[in-house]
Amino acid sequence: MSRSAVSAFSALAASLILLSGCAVTPSPTPANAPLRFLLINDVYFGDTVRDGTAGLARVASIRDSLQRSGPVSLVLAGDFLSPSLLSKWYRGEQMRQELNAAGVQRVTFGNHEFELNRDTLISRIANSRFKWTSANCMLSTGEPFPGVSRWDTSTINGVKVGVFGVTIVEGYSKYVKCSNADSAAHSAIAALKGSGAQIIYGLTHQTKEADSLLLMREPDLNFILGGHEHEWHRILIGDRRLLKADANARSAQLLTLTRAANGWTQSDELIRIDKRFPFQAATQAVVSAWNDSAAKRLGRERVVATTEFPLDGRDAVNRTQESPLGDLVTDAMRLGTSSDAAVMNSGTMRIDDILAAGPITNYQLESIFLFSDETRIMSFPITGSRLRAILEHGVAEGSVGKGPYLQVSGVKFTWDHTKPTGSRIVGDIMKSDGTVIGPNDTIKLAMNVYPACEGGDGYVVPEAKAACDMRDSAPRAVDLLLKRMSQDSKGRVSPPVAGRVIRQ
Repeated sequence: MSRSAVSAFSALAASLILLSGCAVTPSPTPANAPLRFLLINDVYFGDTVRDGTAGLARVASIRDSLQRSGPVSLVLAGDFLSPSLLSKWYRGEQMRQELNAAGVQRVTFGNHEFELNRDTLISRIANSRFKWTSANCMLSTGEPFPGVSRWDTSTINGVKVGVFGVTIVEGYSKYVKCSNADSAAHSAIAALKGSGAQIIYGLTHQTKEADSLLLMREPDLNFILGGHEHEWHRILIGDRRLLKADANARSAQLLTLTRAANGWTQSDELIRIDKRFPFQAATQAVVSAWNDSAAKRLGRERVVATTEFPLDGRDAVNRTQESPLGDLVTDAMRLGTSSDAAVMNSGTMRIDDILAAGPITNYQLESIFLFSDETRIMSFPITGSRLRAILEHGVAEGSVGKGPYLQVSGVKFTWDHTKPTGSRIVGDIMKSDGTVIGPNDTIKLAMNVYPACEGGDGYVVPEAKAACDMRDSAPRAVDLLLKRMSQDSKGRVSPPVAGRVIRQ
């Protein structure tokens, strides 16, 4: 951040402290006033994170303070209705209410919005005070979702501003049809230009690589405000910007466009949302009410164990390598089901945070697993050759760094990232004691519902069918983990034995 940006940031924080609790009265907009956009993305809950930073009520305060010197557009680039601890029960209703209170103005779909069923998603859209836009994700009939525009315009400071949304294409529920994002964006940009939009931006939920290529290809696209990665990014394509913020409102990106003699100039500022910023009272009241509802579901938060090591639940770690959290979870699965081995796709562990060494609460454990129906644990017999096929899929190209990557217990193996998909595991697959698991040997494997029963993350596991037929009575991963930590370890959890997955 430049010295001027630091100065602006400090001034903003100071003004918020002085003005917290005061009503916001926008100042008259001067001629040639700048256009400002405040971006958040991948916000799964409205409260602060564990260290007390972040929080939608702070975002609302920042927006209020900025608005005292003229309009600012608060936008959210997808992933907010699901998944979260409260969405296990309320299916995103809590986020709709919290975002309404915070004054978010415009959103696009994230990939996780489509985890809600069709009617629930349509209801959340209908009751939003913010506008939805998507150029590439429609109902399976080809019609837009009710209340969702393919593109839209608004007038800010006398300037006609156009926006469209696009979302990464994945294997969504049957009621959703997402077309090629690049083609949809190209058509939307052409339509916006034809409508007279003077500024055109994309509100996107796809990879930074896809966003960068889109910005390179489309000269009439002024900037992109995006989400999906969970970490902030600032990428320049010439003098045009691609910005993303940290997940869960740990930060926000402020983009400012200033009119110049030869067009518009862009500047940006990453605002880290820390304890210097006060809570906006109205938004915090809604957040607190929903926190109370969690307590009614789970009881008051309580310490269930103490760990001697940090549990790194960040996606960037768990989706690329063996992790202590993954070891702990899969050990609980294996031991809790009396299985020989256990595997879990890393995409099932959704906390995306580091749990510090020390006391661990029931809420923290529940927050690791946010898809309640997909984390019941199946156990079934499987041959060594089929186990190898499952493990190969976990280290395949396209799996490493994403949800299919496996955390394991009861097995050890080595894989070579330079080899082609399907033949990356080198040498034998062994049990923890070093015994080789031969191709014709049969072991009992524990695996969660999403890959085992639903083909999630591309897994095909016909051996699990009988167990899947009785999945409603299968144990939840969080309950097995709770037992392992509080009872089996007597409340004091040591680092699990590592060295299960070796990458060459």
